[in-house]
Amino acid sequence: MFWDEEITPEEEEEIIEWIAREFYKYGLETAGIMFLESLKPISRYGSSMGQMFVSPMLPILGDNMMMKGDKAMRVFEKDENVEKLIQRLEDMAVNGVENEKETKEEPSNKEDDEVVTEEKKGWRRFLPF
Repeated sequence: MFWDEEITPEEEEEIIEWIAREFYKYGLETAGIMFLESLKPISRYGSSMGQMFVSPMLPILGDNMMMKGDKAMRVFEKDENVEKLIQRLEDMAVNGVENEKETKEEPSNKEDDEVVTEEKKGWRRFLPF
């Protein structure tokens, strides 16, 4: 199968970036940083437990999810990858995502007098304030 294949450093970076973008998309950078910092010492054990209990259920979601989930669990067996994810989340929280699709400016016909509010993302869009 795929568990005997080595994960390249490029794949590790791709998985870390994908997970960081998912946290950012839902506005959970701070919660993710706090969660990862508190569980960093036991990340190796958590990854092993995930492979033991979660991996058998991943084929239900499809082959792609099974491979992606297994690789993600193997990536976070290493403490330095957890630290890379924390650093990436901190960068995203401060600077945002540097993505070509998101940074393109659309021409606007709004007047300068109007106050432009930033659209809320994730669960924050349900809050009235």
